[in-house]
Amino acid sequence: MATLRQRNRIRSMRELQMLALDLFEADGFDAVTIDDVAAAGGVSASTIYRYFGTKEGLVVWDETDAGLEEELSRRLTETAPVQAFRDTLITAFADEKANTGLLRRVRFLYAVPQVHAAAIEQDLKDREELAVGYALAAGRKKPSLEDEVRASVCIAALDAAIGRWQRKDNRTPLATLIEQAFAAFL
Repeated sequence: MATLRQRNRIRSMRELQMLALDLFEADGFDAVTIDDVAAAGGVSASTIYRYFGTKEGLVVWDETDAGLEEELSRRLTETAPVQAFRDTLITAFADEKANTGLLRRVRFLYAVPQVHAAAIEQDLKDREELAVGYALAAGRKKPSLEDEVRASVCIAALDAAIGRWQRKDNRTPLATLIEQAFAAFL
């Protein structure tokens, strides 16, 4: 359970992220600076850097990551690794109304090269963390090649589902596309 301080930080980060997306949509990603976002949010630029690291991080940051990790850890005790990841994602993205902010962010991931590059870096980190999680769930200290392959395939399936979802203007629910993406290889 998150402390009050952690919940307040996440709330502030979410508000700053939505504000930044408003500015990026209105003026273009390249035209908006960290100082612009900070001024609009009533915080210092150092706060933006501390929370997000970079301007691209304002788009890439995903507040659901912590909840996904907890849910996945729980499911890994009950289910095979790939199915646990799939089921965690389907549950997390079942509420289409909650995915509105995600869709706004994803559109920048595909439209702005430097944000796309930052998202790829995050995918690599997520893949490594997922492989470690798979290893730990199996009682190993280090990921095996199989853990790394499973993690890579899972992240690729998620990326494919999200890519299709944003290209099709989210006409098909994201949770459905995730289920279809994983069905392609399970």
